[in-house]
Amino acid sequence: MSQRPTLVCFHHAGGTASTFRDWRKNAPDDFDIHPVQLPGRESRIAEPRHTDLDTLVESLLPELEPVLAGPHVLFGHSMGALIAYRLAQRRLELGLRDPAALIVAAYVAPHIEPIRLALEQLSDLDLARTLCDIDGMHPEFLRRPEWLGPLLAVVKDDLRVCASHPATAATPLPIPLHAFGATQDPLVTMEKLAAWSDHTTAEFGLSFLPGGHFMVTAKDSDLRDQVFTLTRRHTQVPVG
Repeated sequence: MSQRPTLVCFHHAGGTASTFRDWRKNAPDDFDIHPVQLPGRESRIAEPRHTDLDTLVESLLPELEPVLAGPHVLFGHSMGALIAYRLAQRRLELGLRDPAALIVAAYVAPHIEPIRLALEQLSDLDLARTLCDIDGMHPEFLRRPEWLGPLLAVVKDDLRVCASHPATAATPLPIPLHAFGATQDPLVTMEKLAAWSDHTTAEFGLSFLPGGHFMVTAKDSDLRDQVFTLTRRHTQVPVG
């Protein structure tokens, strides 16, 4: 009996595994969904957060091995795209099982410098305003500055994870790669998303959907269904 495939999902900076609550609620019957909970949030709140990408990925290797030993697709949104990419890269270096595909959304290609925030110079209120501008935080938090410190501590450490990755060329992955962008995303241009094509020697796909940076949780976004369709296709799960 063949093993059920798994769609392994990585969330954005400051996010949690709950980002994919609706994805699991609407999960199909023919593959599993595994949202990855990073340390320092929700059920792992007592664990120290990472601030370095490679250290984070090394910790994920043994943790996710039971899931990644079977057929799987990696999906990452924003920071999660970078984590999924580096995890796929590292597993290939170690001779471990390849993902059937890598799907990324709302993040520039790894060899391109992303927009970086001067965290040490920004006040919590300024950072909160920036997040509100891209729908990454509810404006209510601007009226509750006393809530910002603990909340933004997670965001800041996650942004440090992103900043720890050097924007340099790397050997392309021998797996299919599909990149999703949003037409109104101020952080990721079409050109910088299309440059993900440099990171695969296999099939490359590029899609742009209406909306902003946080299309992964937008109620009217087709992202979830399109990712489900790609997961089926790349793991050869029959449709219908």
